[in-house]
Amino acid sequence: MKSFLPNDIKDENRKIIFDILMQNPELAKVEIAEKTAMSFVTVSKIVNFFEEIGLLTTTGESREGSGGLGRKRTVYRFNENSYVTIGIQIIGKRITAVLINLYSKIIDSYSVETDVPFYTEPFVSIFENIISRMKDAATKTNSIVVGIGVGVDGAINTRKKTIRMRVQDNKEQDYPYEQIIRNFMDRVNLPILLENDVNAATVAEFRNLENAGQAPTDIVHIAVGEGIGGGLILNKRLHRGFNASAGELEYMCFDPEYRRSPSSVGWLESRLGMQHLLSRYDLGSDSEVEACADYVGKHLALTMINIISVLDIEQVIISGKTVALFPERIVERTKYYVGQYVEWTPTITYSDMYHSTAVGAAVLSLQNEMIHVISG
Repeated sequence: MKSFLPNDIKDENRKIIFDILMQNPELAKVEIAEKTAMSFVTVSKIVNFFEEIGLLTTTGESREGSGGLGRKRTVYRFNENSYVTIGIQIIGKRITAVLINLYSKIIDSYSVETDVPFYTEPFVSIFENIISRMKDAATKTNSIVVGIGVGVDGAINTRKKTIRMRVQDNKEQDYPYEQIIRNFMDRVNLPILLENDVNAATVAEFRNLENAGQAPTDIVHIAVGEGIGGGLILNKRLHRGFNASAGELEYMCFDPEYRRSPSSVGWLESRLGMQHLLSRYDLGSDSEVEACADYVGKHLALTMINIISVLDIEQVIISGKTVALFPERIVERTKYYVGQYVEWTPTITYSDMYHSTAVGAAVLSLQNEMIHVISG
């Protein structure tokens, strides 16, 4: 059994109260004590500390004690804009940055396009300018920026400390990412977290469900566009896998005769990527649109059942440029084929959540950095 030092207990109590205040933005100290079973003295110390660091402010209101008896209780309000993080998504040539608060709400956003790859030295100045702009936006809400999350459309291997990016002629190349991140940090003086774009988007999708009171324990997110990728939330945590390569769906294969070459994409991406679909179907024709939706739905259904038959996940979210072509038709055909292949049907929904990679990257950064903030 793990033994807890006094500081461990203090930090755990602060986290518990922080989580309760996230769910209940206005509470008195006694009400927090009732919800946590902590002593009033312990709660009072933590609430006072949170007030000192700007997480809480008094509302100027008070509440009567139980049954209208006893001393009035000062009510504290959770300051959702007190601490913020910057989320950046780098997908193709387009870079989008968002500033999000403790409730994952977007305070400000900014987009720019560039031909400069993020793993090259010239990109550092572009990155610095984006962060400077977001920091200026944070000052307008009196917010403290505590970190940056970066979501990139590349396969990240945390064991090798590399990110695999697509270069010319569909070839892929691995780049060491630690030095890239150090270069960024030296210029912006903030901690930086690097994450795969679909993983980050999956976190944003989960948080969106959670904020709506609908979050399941597990979800699968499949994004189909120029390529195909997946994200997994298992037991309310992002599952990255041994190499942080969980969800690299482009390599899923249903053809035993397929052989991948250095310049080719994975089998599933070669079947569902936007380039392949546009070369195969005339989307100006209604009959071709129906055929394309059927084709995409069939392959998405195969992908889903090969995931959920192992993990038994009930909630599946699909997104991306391919699905956005005709989302209702693709969802309908996907559900149909899932029903043809297996005897159970998961909940399958389409999402067009805006800036999801940037939001998810910011959420991941916030989760990491707020632990340090409330630990003092």
